Amino acid sequence: MKSSFLLKATAVSLLTAATTILPFTLSANAQVTAPGVVSEEVYEDDDFDWGWLGLIGLFGLAGLAGKKRSEPTAYRDPEVRR
Repeated sequence: MKSSFLLKATAVSLLTAATTILPFTLSANAQVTAPGVVSEEVYEDDDFDWGWLGLIGLFGLAGLAGKKRSEPTAYRDPEVRR
């Protein structure tokens, strides 16, 4: 067994353990207003429907889907010289 494999395995194990344990050590924070405090939040809609913008974006991505090809791609042999 090579020492580089052992080093990589140890690093992966420590990283996995750290990312598993870290969320349990952090405290949860909730956004709670104090009793008796009235929160007035104002949301401005500006009469713009953001769903249309998403649909336009999807139509723009449709061109990236590619063309359907009936023939397989032909590659030239790199060993053949002209």
